[in-house]
Amino acid sequence: MSIKEIFTELIRDVKSGGQYDTRLVDFDDANRYKTILAIDKLSDNQQCVLLQLKNGGQQSDVIINNINTLDSIQVDTFPVADPGTTGLDTYYSIKLDRNTEEDIFYAFITDIIETAKNSNSDLVILDILKRVKSWMNFFKSKKTGVLSENGQIGLFAELTMLKTLLECNKENLLDIITSWVGPKKQNQDFIFPNTQAIEVKCTTSNNLYEVKINNEYQLDCSGLERLFLAVYQLKRHKISENSLFQSLPNLIEDIKAILQNDFDAKFDFEGLLLDVGYLAEAEVEYLDFGFQIINGPNIYDVDSEFPKLARTSISNSIKKVEYNLNLQEQKIFSNNVVELISL
Repeated sequence: MSIKEIFTELIRDVKSGGQYDTRLVDFDDANRYKTILAIDKLSDNQQCVLLQLKNGGQQSDVIINNINTLDSIQVDTFPVADPGTTGLDTYYSIKLDRNTEEDIFYAFITDIIETAKNSNSDLVILDILKRVKSWMNFFKSKKTGVLSENGQIGLFAELTMLKTLLECNKENLLDIITSWVGPKKQNQDFIFPNTQAIEVKCTTSNNLYEVKINNEYQLDCSGLERLFLAVYQLKRHKISENSLFQSLPNLIEDIKAILQNDFDAKFDFEGLLLDVGYLAEAEVEYLDFGFQIINGPNIYDVDSEFPKLARTSISNSIKKVEYNLNLQEQKIFSNNVVELISL
């Protein structure tokens, strides 16, 4: 029975008394978690997920307080009333705003259920809350689950770079994934533990050498050992079933295949996709289009001589900076990022 059908039954067959009507949908033999779908009868049958888990203590309280600053998500806790349980001493109730689109609501609930099922942690709640925080970023940015054309092109370029780095650093998969900080609104797309960084740019025009710099910090080397600018030239094509051009979902599946034996890396990667606004449930929106890498990556060393605008040289009265950068006179430092980045 689908999640939607379970909620429909709960609302149709609502019982008298109590706050929640519930349906157990998943649990594990080790009693680490129970996942329960519920309607809150005191809130006009609002649909939610209840998680019966070990109490995460102060660590989870801090995360929950942060999540609850956003109107779209509400996490509440209360003691488990079942005296027969051992070690499972807290209910975590997670609700979404009633105005959440139905498809996104069910995608959220499904993701929470799968996160509990796949967690390797004894404190499952910490993985749950980490994933909820990714959803929090998704809702905070008012994303719809479907990226714009420019968003798809930019993500394809960043994921192409990510895949290259993962394939050549299979002993450090989690380090590579956590170095992809673009989805977290950092100044550069990749910042590695040794403070080397990569800013990824792509162009779909015929001019390989002109890229748009979105702010004065993207090419700012402050605090970095070294910064590289990696430029791809891409074309987006309408594709057929047998097309050789790779779609965005295909590229994501390739990356997940690399990460399949590393739960933490795969878990973080899926959270980062949420941060950029990509929902797996909406992948049908992307399957008709593929991407051709015409050139790249052309990698430039952003040193002190590299042309750029920096905050230190800009008046504080200027609050927003965007500019187009012509790279035609700049020497391409390399075409192989793996030779430049060492973890």
